[in-house]
Amino acid sequence: MVDEMDLLSGLKTAEPVRPRAFEEARATLRAAMVMEDGVPEPATGAVRRARWGRGRVAGLSVVAVGAAAAAVVLVVASTSSAPGPHGTASGTTPAPARSAPAKAAPAAVNPELAQLAATITVPQVSLPGNATMEIRNQSPTSATPGANGIDLYLNDGTYYWGINKTDLLRSIASGQDSGQGAFKRSIAAALLAAKGDLATGRARMSVANYLGGKPPSATENAQARQAEIEKIKAIDKARHIKYTPPKPLTPAQKVEQTDNLIWMNSNYALTAAPENANVRAGVLRIMATMPNVKVVHTTTAGQATLTLSDSWPKLAAGTESLVINARTGLPVAGFDSGPGQPSASTYYHSSRVTLANVKAGHF
Repeated sequence: MVDEMDLLSGLKTAEPVRPRAFEEARATLRAAMVMEDGVPEPATGAVRRARWGRGRVAGLSVVAVGAAAAAVVLVVASTSSAPGPHGTASGTTPAPARSAPAKAAPAAVNPELAQLAATITVPQVSLPGNATMEIRNQSPTSATPGANGIDLYLNDGTYYWGINKTDLLRSIASGQDSGQGAFKRSIAAALLAAKGDLATGRARMSVANYLGGKPPSATENAQARQAEIEKIKAIDKARHIKYTPPKPLTPAQKVEQTDNLIWMNSNYALTAAPENANVRAGVLRIMATMPNVKVVHTTTAGQATLTLSDSWPKLAAGTESLVINARTGLPVAGFDSGPGQPSASTYYHSSRVTLANVKAGHF
């Protein structure tokens, strides 16, 4: 992944970097270390490069540098896919927060979500087509592709993305799962929860974004953390200030890390397989166990909706909201707001398709 220091060092022939660029890069690196405990996701390729269309806990931020407006892409504590993440025109891969797997599922703390999950759980049935096409844009009514491009998920969770039709067809032709299995794992975790194994489903959801569903080793953690520390030291040296080491995470912050990953990966499952009622039910069962998730009755584009919001105050990571249909649990929209940032919105438009027809250009 190209990081902020690489890009800053490559701007030697451009106009001078504005004074706050290094300060912002330093603050962002430290925020990332708080969120990740210094550990970037091992590898997830092009997994949804921006979850809601801009930064999330494992998201991205853009710092303008110089009159040429070169963009420095930073890992920020603010949160796609995911694995993050969905594709965007930026082509940048965020690094999700690190966390240990959840060991046990607590009792449901949100009876409304638990009841909705029970209502929409149905016997597994065959869905039309064999894939889900999703358009994420800023319109509640129009399904016109925008800067987030076009997402395609096969029934098994294989993920393809393109900024436009031509690019999507190129991605499909490559035969490479852009999600590197992350969506497969999040869907499988949701189905386990729907079938009644909530503890295992929740635990697997907390690590679904990692390759193989396993967090990095202690050695990999230490190496990644040291790499981030060296970058901060370089920034401090350039600014002629004394380096101060980042503080270790508290137990409460580590709990929020796990909560954040469960939220993120649950969203991946829901938007990757929205028509699968059991996936929706499993996600809602898992979210019903999360103490920071709040539910508000809302109306979106004329339909009754529920707005689910989660936050990570001990990590200073802002708030994210997921809007679902109040009766079916289908995802409608996502919103996020980081500290000092205006809210960003993304609306979901999904449809069932046949892979053969997509390959033939019929979409």
